[in-house]
Amino acid sequence: MDSLGASSPTVRPFLKWWIALAMSLGMLSVALSITAVSIAIPSIMVSLAVSLDKIQWVLTGPMITKTVLMPSVGWLGGRIGDRNVFIASMAAFTAGSLLCSIAWDATSLILFRIIQAIGAGPLVAVAMSIMFEAFPRNERGLAMGLLMTGWSIGPFFGPLLGGYLVQYVHWRAIFYINIPVGLLSIAAVTVLLPKSRGKGAKPFDLPGFATLTGGTVLLLLTLSQVREWGWGSRPVMSFFVASIILLFLFVVVELRATHPYVELRHFRSVNFTLSNIIMFFRVFGFRGSNFLFALFLQRALHYTPLQAGIFLLPGAVMTGICSPLVGIVSDRLGPRIPLIGGLVILIASLYGFSTLTLWSSAAFILFLVGLKSVGQSSLNAPLNAVALGSLPDGNVRMASGIIGMTRGLGESFGITTLSLLLERYSFFNLRSLNPLQSSRFSEPERLTILSEMRDLLVQAGEFGMTLQNKALSLLGHTLLNEAMTQAYHDLFILIAGIYGVLIVNVMLLRMGKEHSAA
Repeated sequence: MDSLGASSPTVRPFLKWWIALAMSLGMLSVALSITAVSIAIPSIMVSLAVSLDKIQWVLTGPMITKTVLMPSVGWLGGRIGDRNVFIASMAAFTAGSLLCSIAWDATSLILFRIIQAIGAGPLVAVAMSIMFEAFPRNERGLAMGLLMTGWSIGPFFGPLLGGYLVQYVHWRAIFYINIPVGLLSIAAVTVLLPKSRGKGAKPFDLPGFATLTGGTVLLLLTLSQVREWGWGSRPVMSFFVASIILLFLFVVVELRATHPYVELRHFRSVNFTLSNIIMFFRVFGFRGSNFLFALFLQRALHYTPLQAGIFLLPGAVMTGICSPLVGIVSDRLGPRIPLIGGLVILIASLYGFSTLTLWSSAAFILFLVGLKSVGQSSLNAPLNAVALGSLPDGNVRMASGIIGMTRGLGESFGITTLSLLLERYSFFNLRSLNPLQSSRFSEPERLTILSEMRDLLVQAGEFGMTLQNKALSLLGHTLLNEAMTQAYHDLFILIAGIYGVLIVNVMLLRMGKEHSAA
């Protein structure tokens, strides 16, 4: 790590606050893009005429890219220095944003989003590493909280600006909003951080990088295609077996490598291992539930993109307020209290999501979104501090890359898995609706319900020979909407159950025992 630490005698003490501001600007630019794109997904599906199984790659493609590139921070930092890694990554991300705005179909949009992710991958990890080294040990929970505050400002402005632009301008306009912030971040880092050079880069571990990338991509491709081909199909089984082989080779290669791409030996630390497990499933649920919630608001509750964006504002505000406060609490009382409290709050909020219907008030939805964000804010800073604090300071850069990779895997698998389950749950719910609602009720019951629907259509001004067909269509639409709504509810409960299991993992953390993997 370059000599940036607040504890260094050559660095003025107040410099850490300027570093925090510069890193927060970079995180803001990335977060603006993530949240705005999530709001725009339904509109992009219509505009580019793509299905759910393909549109998910607009989100999962960049997530995979970020995931496999995050551990490269160790190698890149050694070659060109952390300052230059941050500047180069920010430039690539900003250029990718501009390209996304001119995408002409789903394939080009996915490609340009991957270019965005090539910059975002090292960016998040190197920002965490710089922040961790810039603050003294007794303020590192605060440092992680400040970094997450910058991340939370993106969800504050992203959904609102994204929703407005999608509804009143065009979905392409959402990619412009993070460009000024990205350019400002580059300027700030160029001025504030001292110039640095790499301290002798280690050889790049190409076999480790190739096996990790190939195994991750094939595993996610398996999950995305199983809905179309089925688990028993030859392509799905081929992808799955190949992914397992590549991931096994990845572990073997990394354990034997002198300079591994991912230092798996860090997982000898109990705290580091448990923290990464908690991070994976926390992000799995967080990104997955956000993806589901954006769809739920617009497709099940019939809110506009702008209205859906407004619903996410309280969450961003709460994250910005709570993140540094939680970091301070973690520094003073230990991480276990905010971690358990955060998980309990998340479980309560997700249970609330599982009760939402078309008749739920906007105030209740806003309350649940804010509550969910308080829970998420209670996890970020303590988990990062525990994971990084469990290893010697010389390994912070590699450790932050592994943490970033874990988060990226959680994001990718969360969206891919839950989009698959959403489709499956909707299908099963449609078939299992009670006899008075489904297509399996008796003929007299069917005629009665269709007669009532025809009466409603007549009252709405419909008439003529097509009245029967419109009544059948209305019935089918009602059943499908009910099945999908129940599917969203089931998945929110599933995520709540995952968070319940994570409480056990938190209890196993060894508080106060650091550097066990030295």
